[in-house]
Amino acid sequence: MKKTLLVASIVAAFGMATPAMAQDKPATDIVSKMFIWWNEAFKTPGAYTPENFSKFFTPEATLVLEGRTVINGVDQWATHFQKIQSGGGDVEIVVPFKDVFEAKDRVYTYHVIRSRRDGKTGCSLAAGHAELKGGKIASIVLVRHTLEAGKDPLDAQCWTD
Repeated sequence: MKKTLLVASIVAAFGMATPAMAQDKPATDIVSKMFIWWNEAFKTPGAYTPENFSKFFTPEATLVLEGRTVINGVDQWATHFQKIQSGGGDVEIVVPFKDVFEAKDRVYTYHVIRSRRDGKTGCSLAAGHAELKGGKIASIVLVRHTLEAGKDPLDAQCWTD
């Protein structure tokens, strides 16, 4: 319940902060560019390397999901996503994001994560921000809400088959 309220609050804040949707804007921020690369890399065995992550991330970059640090450093970025990639299926971060804006050394995002695995589709809404340092991503902090068919309204960007 708390997680759903938090996601709803963040989604509402994004809606108030900037009236234009990301589809109206080109994906020019570093986070969008990284996820465009990430989506292609997911389809390319061997593409998730520390060297490739280093093109977008600082050496010590972190990923925090739901308040817990799950990745610390480009080596862990590569290892984490190699494991997901080797599990089979498809995962895509929808770019352009539903909403994105930059403020100082942060990029705020609201986006859809969709997947297919073992004949099942999955879809999540994610909201958060990236901290930038020297033009690269130093951290990404996200909260996510998995949409359940029949329980939650599915976003138009979710895969349904």
